[in-house]
Amino acid sequence: MISSSISFMNHITTHIQYLQEALKLAQTKKGFCAPNPAVGTIIVKHGTVIATGCHAGAGKMHAEAVALKNLSIAQSVDSTVYVTLEPCCHYGKTAPCTKLLIERQVKTVYYGFTDPNPLVSGQGKNELEEAGIECIHLQLPEIDAFYESYQYWTSTQRPWVTAKLALSLDGKIAGINGECMLITGKEAQIFTHQWRKQSDAILTTVKSTIQDDPQLNIRLGQEIYQKPVYVLDKNLSFPEEARLLNTAQTLTLFHQENIDENRKKQLEAKGIHCVSVPLKNDTLDADKVLAYIGKQGVHDLLLEAGGICFESFVAHKNIQRAFIYVALKWLGANMQSAFSHDTDIFTQAKHLKWQVLGDDVVCECTFT
Repeated sequence: MISSSISFMNHITTHIQYLQEALKLAQTKKGFCAPNPAVGTIIVKHGTVIATGCHAGAGKMHAEAVALKNLSIAQSVDSTVYVTLEPCCHYGKTAPCTKLLIERQVKTVYYGFTDPNPLVSGQGKNELEEAGIECIHLQLPEIDAFYESYQYWTSTQRPWVTAKLALSLDGKIAGINGECMLITGKEAQIFTHQWRKQSDAILTTVKSTIQDDPQLNIRLGQEIYQKPVYVLDKNLSFPEEARLLNTAQTLTLFHQENIDENRKKQLEAKGIHCVSVPLKNDTLDADKVLAYIGKQGVHDLLLEAGGICFESFVAHKNIQRAFIYVALKWLGANMQSAFSHDTDIFTQAKHLKWQVLGDDVVCECTFT
């Protein structure tokens, strides 16, 4: 009896390990697949991995198809497929993965997350089982966390917002008169670029653009990637010499409804997309902004702006997660404070997780 239990646990452990390996594949494409989720697949036969695959972007082959494309039917027959997300069963830009898995006569499918898309949810599993393929949902917390933003976007049509903010021990964010200054060290900067890479798009403000002239692209060693950038710019005061014109994949400015049309045309002539948004309490309505970005298929949005914008987004519950970097520096009373009020971000968060990044520390705050 004990021997049987140990054997059963060993089998479960093996299945978990294969799904974890599939997750590693999916993680390499997170931030590049919107409006689709990133997915990883591993195919195993007789205890040996015979194929792997991951989804590389909307309109491209799904992970299961990538893994199967180099296998003959004889190789795929009676194989076991491990996939992070329930196989799709509907026609979109590509054919259903369930159809392909049935044609290839795989024996068993293990998946880590039930697709929240109503066109798929539970139906992919049912279709495979009706064809005689064993289909097992093996839930893992790390896969649940990986698809948290996809599930949120599917249910709300709004992006999951992660914000970052760097400040000193005395709560300062910039120099005198908002002068740009480097507060955190190299390790924190690398951490930021890693999160940019995993994000589908970036949101900032025109104030941050004017003061800091950021690039907001990903620079990790020899890797350089561009992402869509959205800018809150009420009066269309975006500087035409800003580096974002060259470093953003696409550039969208949100502005108030009554705006100088000549100014708008001038910016649009540079390839900038301008979107009008109604005002709420004399500022751009953040709910309308996030709804627009969500309709663009953005699941994960990284907010990189100053303390006032950060503070406002937290106050209106428009942030799901935040990374607050704290540099072990005391900058002094003359420097710009991060917040306009006595805001205690940490007490508003439901969970806090601290880690050391070189000479700095970062607190991951989750608000959901």
